[in-house]
Amino acid sequence: MPQPDLLLITGIPGTGKTTYGNQFAKNFSFVHYDLEDPQTVSRCANDPKQFIDDIARNGEKIVVTWGFVPDHQYSLQIISQFRSAGFKLVWFDGDRPSALREFQKRRTVSEELFYLQMFRIENSKIIQQLMPTIVNPFDDDGQFKPAAELLEEIRRR
Repeated sequence: MPQPDLLLITGIPGTGKTTYGNQFAKNFSFVHYDLEDPQTVSRCANDPKQFIDDIARNGEKIVVTWGFVPDHQYSLQIISQFRSAGFKLVWFDGDRPSALREFQKRRTVSEELFYLQMFRIENSKIIQQLMPTIVNPFDDDGQFKPAAELLEEIRRR
């Protein structure tokens, strides 16, 4: 039996992490865990290693989306646990104006939060240390790529 797809998708705000996680679940039979969803967060917070081991062991295709804060040591520990369980770390990055545009569509958060998160990401050396697979979810016109195309790109790398 082939190794199931185990993806941990992180990245800059507004790059469609949760949206793609939902699309991968709906269209490609992934189980999506969103680490920004309160129920998933509480399951993971109790015992992150056990949570990660449990979801990785079930033999399903799993996509976990998480807009983690790169300047927290706790985040590094959790990413390390995902990697140890066989997850591929994918970092969504790309066209910053398009990411800001998508972030602003939420209307539940301020533009200041986008810039604060970007400042924390850009002033952290953690991303380079993690050596993730970096993927641009935007096409040349600043629109999101089709989910099938993006998933194939992730798998190829």
